[in-house]
Amino acid sequence: MRLILLLIAFSCSCHVFSDTVSVNRDHLNGDFSFSEGNLLQGSVKADLGQIDNFLRTETSKQNTSYVQISPELFIQTQGEESLFQIKATLDYLAFEKFSSDDHVDFSVLSKVHFKLAESQKLFVTGFIGDDYEYRGTGLSLGEPSSIDEGDTKRNEFFNVGYLYGHQDSLARAKILLGYRDFSYQTRASLTSQLSYSSNYLQADFDYLITGKTYFSTKVQLEDFNYQANVDLERKQYLALAGVKWHSSELTQLHLLMGYEKAVFNNETFANKARFAWQINLLWNPIERIRINFGSGSQISDSFKIAKSINFSDYYSVDLTYDFTDRIALNMSGKMIKEDVVEVDNEIEEEHFETTVRLQYHWREWLSIFTQFSYDNFDSTVVINNYDVQAASVGVVVTF
Repeated sequence: MRLILLLIAFSCSCHVFSDTVSVNRDHLNGDFSFSEGNLLQGSVKADLGQIDNFLRTETSKQNTSYVQISPELFIQTQGEESLFQIKATLDYLAFEKFSSDDHVDFSVLSKVHFKLAESQKLFVTGFIGDDYEYRGTGLSLGEPSSIDEGDTKRNEFFNVGYLYGHQDSLARAKILLGYRDFSYQTRASLTSQLSYSSNYLQADFDYLITGKTYFSTKVQLEDFNYQANVDLERKQYLALAGVKWHSSELTQLHLLMGYEKAVFNNETFANKARFAWQINLLWNPIERIRINFGSGSQISDSFKIAKSINFSDYYSVDLTYDFTDRIALNMSGKMIKEDVVEVDNEIEEEHFETTVRLQYHWREWLSIFTQFSYDNFDSTVVINNYDVQAASVGVVVTF
C-alpha cells in the first residue's frame, strides 16, 4: 500500500502524457511523433480489476482481483539543430491471492536528432525495458505450478541512424546500425541459455512514383550470438519491396512483400526461407472513426527451454469510435499464428487477444474508463491451452 501511495504522489507531480505525442516501437528501433517546442507531459492511470484464470490453466481456474498503477512521463527539448525526446513508463501490479507475483514493469525510450543539412539528419536511439512473464506462459507454459513466481525478461537496444529526405521528398532513405540484447533476470542457472545479443543493419528507400505514392524497399540483416546456446546462433535476412501511400496523416497504406531467411551456424537446424510481408493500413473513413490494421511475418526466438525457433504470422486491428467529444470506444485485437520448430519436433500455436475499452472524458484532466479483455492460447500440445478473461474500472489523471 505504501508503494501504491508513493507512485500516486510521484505521478501527480508531473504533467500528463497526452495523445498529442505517440510512440511507435519494435525490437530494433523506436520513433516519437513530433509536436513543436519544449514539452513536459505526464500521466497516471489507476485501475482495479478481476482475472478469472490467473495461472493460465485449461482446468481448475483460479481467479483474483488486482490493482494497477501506471505513471508515464515524456520530456522533449528542441534546439535550432537538435531534438531530444524521452519517455519513461512504469506499471505496478498487486494481486489479492497471488502476492508472490506482485511486480513492477518499466521501460525507457530516448531519441536524439541532429540536423546535418536541410534534408539530412543523424539520430541516436536507446531503449531498456523489463516485462513480467506470468506463470503459465513462456518458460512455464502448461506448468504454472512448477515455479512460485513468474520470470522477468529484459530487452535493450541502441542504434545510430541516418535519414535523408522528408515526408514530401522525391526520394527518401534511412540507414540504421544497432545492437540489442535480451536476457532473463530470474533463474539464471536455467535461463542463461536463452540470453542473446545481436548486431543489425536496416535500410529503407522510398521513391515517389506518383502524387502521393512511393515505391518502397526494405532490407535487414541481423546476426545473433549466444554465449550458452551455440545451436541457435544464426543470421537473419529480410528483403521487401512494395508501395507506401499517404493521403493524410490518418489515411495511409504501407504494403511490402518479399523474402526472409534464417541461416544457422551449424546443422542442428536446417536453414529456413519463406515468403514475408508487412502491411499497415491507417484509415479515417469519417471524422469519428479511426481504424489501424497491421499484418506481417517474423522469425524469432520461442522463449522455451527446448532449443527452438518461431516462424510467426500476425494480424492486428484497432478501432476507435468517438460517440461524442467526451465518450470514446476502443476495440483492439491481435492474432499470432506460430510454428515452433525444435530439433526433432514442430508445434503449432495460435494466440488471440482482444480488448474493449469505453472511456469518458469527465474533465480536461480526468477520464474514467471500464475495460474488458480476453486472451486465448491454443496449441497442438493440449496441456498448454488456456483462456483468460479480465475486467477492470479505473481513472486516468492528466494535468
